Amino acid sequence: MKDFKRYSVPLLFVSICAVLILTGWVLWQKNLIEHPNSDHFVRDREAMERLLKNSSEIHRIWNEGEESREWILIKNSCLEYLKITADFDESLLRCNPLLLQCHALFSKKTDYNILKPESENKILYRYMTKSNTGHLGLKQPGYLFRIEDIKSHKYLDILLGDQCHEIYLQQRAYAYGEELKGKEAAQVEDYRFDNFGQNIYIDRHLVTNAEVNDWIDFGNTEFTKGLIKREGNQYFLPATHLQYSQMENYCSFKGKQVLTAHVADAAGFLPMDLDEILPVKNSRSPYFWTKKKNEFKEDCNLIYAKECLDKKPFKLNFTGPTWAGMMDPMGGVFEVFRNPIDPESNLKASSFYFNFKSPWHKLGFRAKWDGEGFDLRHFDFRGINPDLTAEKFQVGFRCMRESE
Repeated sequence: MKDFKRYSVPLLFVSICAVLILTGWVLWQKNLIEHPNSDHFVRDREAMERLLKNSSEIHRIWNEGEESREWILIKNSCLEYLKITADFDESLLRCNPLLLQCHALFSKKTDYNILKPESENKILYRYMTKSNTGHLGLKQPGYLFRIEDIKSHKYLDILLGDQCHEIYLQQRAYAYGEELKGKEAAQVEDYRFDNFGQNIYIDRHLVTNAEVNDWIDFGNTEFTKGLIKREGNQYFLPATHLQYSQMENYCSFKGKQVLTAHVADAAGFLPMDLDEILPVKNSRSPYFWTKKKNEFKEDCNLIYAKECLDKKPFKLNFTGPTWAGMMDPMGGVFEVFRNPIDPESNLKASSFYFNFKSPWHKLGFRAKWDGEGFDLRHFDFRGINPDLTAEKFQVGFRCMRESE
């Protein structure tokens, strides 16, 4: 009994100490998990600061495009990598993932990497839409890039919008089609409409092959079946090989619709008085550069007609802009519209298939395309059909959207 009493106090003390040590160790481990030590916290904070700074730089490059200092430094390497030898409008590099792809490959002295998504191709981004992503809060489609801090290997996802090449249609009264003259004007009421209370955004330029390539990579394969990616000098040319149903599906993929004929007229016809948003009459010139109805000019910078082919190769954004900022409203390739007013008039025929003397070189004057093929039998030029020698016609398109 004495021995027991002699050892009971020390054993109790040791037991209490063990419990305290064990409790302290558990609490210390818990604290490490919930509250990292100050040195670790500082390193995390510094990594995040670098990532945020670099994401800001990427946004700058994204928006500056051809005017960024990065493009000046990597231009030659990038063009060689993309196998582009032809001249093109370099403003198309704004909000363009190809520029960031080249930036990741050829820019030096950066403290971050752009990580490649888990896929078999060489693309450094994903195009995110409501149809191909589970992000419920995604309002507008965009390009998703992941940047990695080289020192810490921490990363940050950034979503870059692709609305750089949209124009906003001013809210006012507009007119559809050519202005009627003489007896016809007295017999038929001029079709007028307005977009008050509507926020309409129109693609500044025709959809490019590079943009369709993104659709092929990230869109529904049922809709892109049979389409072949265009690369090299084809990147920045209009996508002219899609049937009309495919054009509709492409615009839907972008959260948009094919540009309507009356909205195209609104963005094309130069308003006689920009300050008068509800004029008594919508007088209009058939030419986007003038208010005068007889001031036609045989100028390739205004209309890229047949004669221009021998002077300079066609490229996107060759002519324009209109008063609203829309490029290539006349000349170049054909352009198809969705026309709910007159479905038989859905094609801008003003193009390099016709010479300057052709009556097709007018705004609001349209032919018909059935949307299914590209040889002559798929088109209706209403009897105004001179000797056309093209085996296949090129038909471009652009999209539009309406937002709240």
